[in-house]
Amino acid sequence: MFGLLPRVVAVLALLVTASAFQLWHDVNRYDAHGNECLYREKSDVVCSRLCVTDLSSCPTSLQPSCPDNQSFCADGECHDECTDDIQAQNPCHCSRSGNKLPSEAQNLVPCLTIPSVTIQQFHAWNSEEDIRIACGAEANITDQSKTVGVWDKSWIGGDIEAVWAECPAAPTPNYKYNESYWIAAYAVNGALALLILVWSVYKGFAEQSVRAATLNKTSGADNKHSDSPGSAVYDQNRDKGYNLSEKPLVGGVTKTTSENGSVDSTDPAMPNSCLHGYRNKLLGTACIWAITLVTLLWICFLGVWTADYYGSLPGKYNGKSYSLAYGSDNLELATFLILWGISFIILIVLYVLKPHLRNYFRLLALPSKGKYVCVVRPLHEVKVIEENTNRLQHYINVFTGWLQVSLSRDKEYTTCPIEKTSEGRIYFTYQCTRYVLDEQTQQYAPYEFDLGTIHRRLIQQADGLSGAEVAYRLELVGPNFIEVKVPSIPAAFAREFVSFFYLYQLIFLWAFYFYAYWQVGLVDTGVILLSATIKVVLRVQSERRLKQMAEQEETTPVKRDGEWSNVSTRDLVPGDVIEVKTGAHMSCDCVLLSGNAIMNESSLTGEPLPIRKFPVRIDDSHYNVAEAGKMSTLFAGTVVSQVQPVTKSTDSLESDRVLALVRFTGTMSDKGQLVRRILFPNPISFIFNEQMRIVVCILVLYSIFVMIMATYLYKGNSVAIAFYGIFAIAQLLSPLLPAALVIGQSVAATRLRKKKIYCVDPQRIMTAGKVQVLCADKTGTLTRDNLEHYGGRCIDPATGKFVEFTSDLLATDRLFQQAVASCHAVADLNGQLIGNPVDIEQFRASKATIDPQPEYLDAIQTAPDTNLGKIHVVRRFQFVHARASMSVVILDESTGKLHVFVKGSFERLKAISSARSVPADYDEACADLAREGCYVLAFAHKTLDTADPARVGEFTQDELESGCDMLGLLVFKNMLKSDTAQAIAELKHGSTRTVMITGDTALTGIVIARQCGMIPENTRVLLGECKTPADEIQWVDVDTREPVADIQPHLAELGSDGFSTTELAVGGAAFERLCATGEIDTLLFKIRVFARMKPTHKVECVEHHMKYAVTAMCGDGGNDSLALRAAHVGIALSDAEASIVSPFSASNRSVMSCVELLRQSRAGLATSFANFTALICYGQVMSGMLKMASFYFSISLTENLWMLIDGGVATGMMISISMSGPAERLAPSRPTSRILGPQMLASVGGIVLMNWLFSAMSYVWLFRQDWFRCNEHSAAESEATKWWLQGDNYESSIMSFVSTFQFINNGFVVNYGYLHRAKWYKNYALLTVWAFLMAFVSYMLLADPNQVGCAFRLNCGTSSALEGLGYGTPTWKIEPYNSPLGHNVIPQASRYKLWGYCLGNMAATNLWQIF
Repeated sequence: MFGLLPRVVAVLALLVTASAFQLWHDVNRYDAHGNECLYREKSDVVCSRLCVTDLSSCPTSLQPSCPDNQSFCADGECHDECTDDIQAQNPCHCSRSGNKLPSEAQNLVPCLTIPSVTIQQFHAWNSEEDIRIACGAEANITDQSKTVGVWDKSWIGGDIEAVWAECPAAPTPNYKYNESYWIAAYAVNGALALLILVWSVYKGFAEQSVRAATLNKTSGADNKHSDSPGSAVYDQNRDKGYNLSEKPLVGGVTKTTSENGSVDSTDPAMPNSCLHGYRNKLLGTACIWAITLVTLLWICFLGVWTADYYGSLPGKYNGKSYSLAYGSDNLELATFLILWGISFIILIVLYVLKPHLRNYFRLLALPSKGKYVCVVRPLHEVKVIEENTNRLQHYINVFTGWLQVSLSRDKEYTTCPIEKTSEGRIYFTYQCTRYVLDEQTQQYAPYEFDLGTIHRRLIQQADGLSGAEVAYRLELVGPNFIEVKVPSIPAAFAREFVSFFYLYQLIFLWAFYFYAYWQVGLVDTGVILLSATIKVVLRVQSERRLKQMAEQEETTPVKRDGEWSNVSTRDLVPGDVIEVKTGAHMSCDCVLLSGNAIMNESSLTGEPLPIRKFPVRIDDSHYNVAEAGKMSTLFAGTVVSQVQPVTKSTDSLESDRVLALVRFTGTMSDKGQLVRRILFPNPISFIFNEQMRIVVCILVLYSIFVMIMATYLYKGNSVAIAFYGIFAIAQLLSPLLPAALVIGQSVAATRLRKKKIYCVDPQRIMTAGKVQVLCADKTGTLTRDNLEHYGGRCIDPATGKFVEFTSDLLATDRLFQQAVASCHAVADLNGQLIGNPVDIEQFRASKATIDPQPEYLDAIQTAPDTNLGKIHVVRRFQFVHARASMSVVILDESTGKLHVFVKGSFERLKAISSARSVPADYDEACADLAREGCYVLAFAHKTLDTADPARVGEFTQDELESGCDMLGLLVFKNMLKSDTAQAIAELKHGSTRTVMITGDTALTGIVIARQCGMIPENTRVLLGECKTPADEIQWVDVDTREPVADIQPHLAELGSDGFSTTELAVGGAAFERLCATGEIDTLLFKIRVFARMKPTHKVECVEHHMKYAVTAMCGDGGNDSLALRAAHVGIALSDAEASIVSPFSASNRSVMSCVELLRQSRAGLATSFANFTALICYGQVMSGMLKMASFYFSISLTENLWMLIDGGVATGMMISISMSGPAERLAPSRPTSRILGPQMLASVGGIVLMNWLFSAMSYVWLFRQDWFRCNEHSAAESEATKWWLQGDNYESSIMSFVSTFQFINNGFVVNYGYLHRAKWYKNYALLTVWAFLMAFVSYMLLADPNQVGCAFRLNCGTSSALEGLGYGTPTWKIEPYNSPLGHNVIPQASRYKLWGYCLGNMAATNLWQIF
């Protein structure tokens, strides 16, 4: 690299020519009418030296005459002695000597210097000839056209007696490359290269033994375990490593080994992850430090050249610009360009190699033997929805996919230090989880203790652990504490700045700071810092909220070594037995062994009401947390509202304490898994992300186009071309772009919070803006939480027929009343009834009360006027979705008999009841009630043969429930929430399909769907049901009750609105059947009601919808929690401020919260895209016509105007755009997420095209103005490398005003998002900023020269020029103007024309955007 550096610098320096010039017209040659410009005076013109071979040939006035003691020397001056040094300064040699000096010039000597002249009739297009004529006249040369030649064009000879020393540009000096700074660069970089080479050779030899040993071990393991699921399978396309089973270690490690010192993860949360072991070596560490040091030295080296450019080097070079480049600005600029490019390459290479760099300079080792473990986790991009892509998109996706794999960006690399416990056990911590080394197999895995799944075995562990066992388990699983590391603000900024975007901005900003562009660089740096600050603050706030939710520590009573003691929850391990106390925060998942507990699970599951938990029974049933075991599980993250010890029980552990067995701790708990998913998510991909790749490709091509145009239009200084091209590329992407894409969702999150909708994952706001399907639970979501008791219908035991329906429960059969009063799981929490809302309403209907001092599980005091006496609940079997029923065994104190009451769905109760007790019209009666929108529960009963409560525990649930007689039906009314119908109407208006997923009957669901408008009026509904998933589905018209053999003709029948006149509803068994046969995919969007759905069914239903649409799930927690987690967007209706179960939770427990979420999210998405559009248009204006004009005319905006545009206009408009509120209603369409969709292309393309057209036409108008022609800016008379001198002209003024109005308008025009955002005139922040900027820029344009305009060097000039124009003497300081006119004041009438023209540009783009 450094061998080529001198040559490259030399080539760049040689490419530099004198100056730029306009390509397509002669500057100041003709006026607006085609006439030659009137001559103008040019004063103080310096004449070239006249050179002759004999001084006697000089004109008389120029012949030298020196004092007697002096001689006239070759430098054109008189000296006492003409030394060699003096002679070498001959101006007629044009700084050339030796072979570079033409032979014709060797004998030339100068005449005396001609004084400066004033040219009365100066022609800008013929300046050289005018100067020669004027200087010749000053020297009394009468006919120089024949007697005077030009250096290097016509030499002395014949009639030519003298030549003008119009020297060609002096050759640019070059380095000898033995300068101290180059020697230092060679030495430092050469030493680094040698050090890396030595390390690479050493690493290759040192790792051979490790690779060979692990390869041999792998081969043996493969041969031995080739058929086992944990065997190693080598895939050359993946990281070479061990393939291990995906199960956590349960009581030990059973793994196999693969190759290259690495293993695959056993954690199911990160399948296919691979582990690599490493250990440090001093030489490798030295390499890392050397690379860091050399990188910093490169940056310092750039800093040295930057300081030298400004003459700010210390010591003898202070105050001398270009001192390191021998005083040549072109050599200095060329050198910086090369150093800048090398630095750019170094930083890009370091960025690309960042995941591997540190570990490359470590030695590979077996993970069990190393000091570090690198976890390689594949990143599985979660696509919100697969959308059809065109061929170009496909090819770019393939290319970027290949690029990601090549650069290892398809994996996440995390290096963790290996640690040891106090007992010497080896482990490392990854994603808050401890991975322990098993000494036998030498493998790492998270540890899980098998506490058993049989109830009896769990209860046998009620005596707790010994201290030794606790220490052992604590070593294996680690502390029971989920530590969420929130970086400090400096660390958060450091994390933010390592992204490629900021690297890109940094390297280009350095060019700004170097090339006398530092004021603009400072403003852009401020903008970047503002953008980064917004992102950092939002991210840190989100992490801090999650930290508050995740981290928890308090003391709790624990039984160890047979004794109770208070210990920190951090020290709990699986197998510990703790006492559950009221007010405690559960920090781990536990199994309730004894007593009852009422838990507040709102922060975990979103369940709005406290849940009653019951101990596991002393039997051989299986504990399954997904089913019945859930009612015996205390989850981490929940709060204990109340506890009730049970000292007398027939089937559970008796104790004066409420005991729980710790099952999972840390990230192995249910809460820990949720936190882990939030902390370490897989990337989410929108079509936006896909198409952004095309945008980047377009911008790259556009950058190439800009560089080509710069080269073509400048036709001058190549260094200036390079710098201006760099500036144009840098300005293509605004530094505000990262903030623009997140500020919309941030504002939306803030507004949602004000509406009591809380968000724990702000990225999901973008997803919520694209929701197409909303799946909603029924009870508690669409309908009120508390069903209203409607009445009952008992069965006459003598006749087996229904008696008349009655709304008076006290008028029903005695047994039916006892069943209603006792068959539930309601508890009393400080006077508040706790439990399932249906159970609560049932209990209230019985008018019974709960005795706070029960003798058994519960004691029920029946209503005084019933004479039923006191009821003791001896045994209870909780409601299980799989059984669709619950049962209790009660002791009737008045009779001393034991009764079994069973409650459940009417289908389930019919199946288990004796056939003789079921009325013949049972199904019809239940269906009729369901058609009325009623919630129907059935009750059955039998009397036990024994009266001894102690013997109740001998029976299984099936034994107790078998042979029951049907008692009757308890009926509740499903009442819609007051705003449900309005919410559904809003969602339908917003093109959001609403679907009901309920555990209730299909007929009830259909009634509710019709009442709320989910199913339109006069729509036929076909219900599909089957007894088991193996049976064929039977379709029935719910209104006519007629069977339907073929549903397709009905579905094909369309109404006047173009939609089908038939909707479908299915039961749980029918849903399973459709999934099994694959028909669900074709009928999915025809089904409106999914009924009798278990929690797992709800998840499957949501996942099926997610295949085809962005899907949201709304529920009130509990049974909906799994579906809430699975959906693209989950919103839990919960009283908790934030529920970790889903990204969103609403304390306003109404479906209107979903409407509000979609309103705000759509507005946030539209705002982000509006900002994106504005900033893309910003880049196109900045690097489009503005840069083309800059290149052609060799002009530039002034420094202060650049700062106003970047710091004021772009930033102010972006922030104010984000203040736009949501639309009042959901629009019939969703905001686009396609940045290359028709809407975005039409919007951006139209704005860009119009801006280009108006910019071009503004120069057409300018060239027709008499006041401009013949006063044009001459690029040939200025230095293109000094950009800050190129703004004092009319061309720059026109560009300044037109482009500034376009910048202001770009922010305003994208505010027409009234479909999803509030109307533009309601965004008062935007209107205020826009009005101020418009007034400010209009004042600069329309007002006479003033201090404001002069600060931006617009409509201003020097004091003398302004006085000459009749504006009076300015009272403020004005720097000299780089213009022959001395001003750029536009005539007043033309100012108003230009202002109207700019307003016309704005009006055209606004009309385009509106229509």
